[in-house]
Amino acid sequence: MIRSRSLAAVGAAVSLAAAGCSAQSGGADDGDTLTYALGDEPDAFNPALVDEHLDPVTEMVFRGLTAHDADNEVVPALAESWEVGDDGRTYTFSLRDGVTWHDGEPFTSADVEFTIEAVRDGDLPTSNKYANVEDVETEGDDTVVVRLSEPTPALLDNLSNGILPEHLLADKGIDDPGFGENPVGTGPFELDEWKHGEYATLSAFGDYYGGAPGLDAVTIAYVPDAAARLIRLQNGEVDAAYLEPSQADGFDVDGYRTERFPTADYRGILFNMADDRFADSAPRTAMNYAVDRDAVIDSVLHGFGSPADGPLDKSRFDSDAAEYSFDPDRVEEIMEGDGYELNGDGVWEKDGEPYAFDLTTFAEDGVRASMIEVLATQLREQGFDVTADPQPRDAVKWDELDAFLIGWGTPYDPDTSLFGPFHSSEALADGGSNYGSYADDDADAALEAGRSTNDEDERADAYADFQEAIAQDPPYVFVSYLDAVNAVPENLVGPEERTLAHHGYGFFWNAEEWSYSG
Repeated sequence: MIRSRSLAAVGAAVSLAAAGCSAQSGGADDGDTLTYALGDEPDAFNPALVDEHLDPVTEMVFRGLTAHDADNEVVPALAESWEVGDDGRTYTFSLRDGVTWHDGEPFTSADVEFTIEAVRDGDLPTSNKYANVEDVETEGDDTVVVRLSEPTPALLDNLSNGILPEHLLADKGIDDPGFGENPVGTGPFELDEWKHGEYATLSAFGDYYGGAPGLDAVTIAYVPDAAARLIRLQNGEVDAAYLEPSQADGFDVDGYRTERFPTADYRGILFNMADDRFADSAPRTAMNYAVDRDAVIDSVLHGFGSPADGPLDKSRFDSDAAEYSFDPDRVEEIMEGDGYELNGDGVWEKDGEPYAFDLTTFAEDGVRASMIEVLATQLREQGFDVTADPQPRDAVKWDELDAFLIGWGTPYDPDTSLFGPFHSSEALADGGSNYGSYADDDADAALEAGRSTNDEDERADAYADFQEAIAQDPPYVFVSYLDAVNAVPENLVGPEERTLAHHGYGFFWNAEEWSYSG
């Protein structure tokens, strides 16, 4: 039986006792524990400080009023059920009985009221502001009424974010740093220890409302270097690991299998619309036909991905408004039709100005860094003088960039991943997450319509209009969606495929159901 092994190599100062793992390489004395290595470590374990996706620890420690099933449909969690008023603006939630926080205190409606109001009113680095929430009322300990200023279809998705304990944070504030270091939730696992830069250990919460988890403990090992993660897996120092595409290709380690899940996480070239070079939509449109997406997926992602036409390809609202393909003739047609001609260096030129720019991404992200090298080469071959310029994350200044290989996307309600990056009111200069300062009146109108009605047909029409608007005035060159690949022990039972979020987060969505066979 494969069990959790020594964490001696997870970090120089890691002790087996601290990590909660046995020094033995398997065997009955190890207990049902799992040690998982990944690259990203959050600044805090607090769902109120998370933008769009949860790290595994936060995901396992906390629960929201709602959750998502294998199809990413909203299902009950801390709320046992809910009713929506005829006006689409009043939600009444009935809470589960007998739910307790990890410190033994009862979970009540006061915690829900506190969390929603604190997030809504706080200056927090999250896109989940509970927009349009006018009032939150409690009716006893087990009922919460949320009243909205207008229909807000993303509310139920947003309420899957973790509820926080009023009794611990009312006096300290919802962003209390101490709480972020030592979180208390209602999820299936509770945090035992966090050693920054090395690991976080969690143990099963026996009083979890869904029943005791199948694993006794989970340790998340923070190993930024992908090669080091694979070595530690091969050496038996961790039980499971997030793999880079090159590692997943042909992966064959005795005692392990891979779990390949699709994601809604796309990569695209974002343009700085404050720069006059990108004011004209024709070159942006042409570049969407100048990219050979299949070649990028084959060479960089080793086949672990799919071509991207837009931000809703993985959504039920995908309308196929744009179907980009590698088409040099179309590139030539668009550019010549817009008054460009190829100069002696084979670069598109207009009014004596060659079309040239730098393409940046985070240097620490090996996949993105490799991707911009391939994309820059492809674009140069089609007449765009593009230079790949990876930069350290801390050195990136969004307002000074020419173009950037962005990563975005969510498998949940589209409003949560569209309004921020594409609505003009969310421009970078206004403190929003529209880092390219994209502005299109038709796109704005469609996004506003899509977030303000509960009618599915009306929303479908709105998001079809949005996709048509960005096909006519592209904010990005959409490149590819990524698959997430994790190596796990062969006898681990329970991981269930669903479309994951940005960076492949969500793999632990049903971790309470995991166990070992045999």
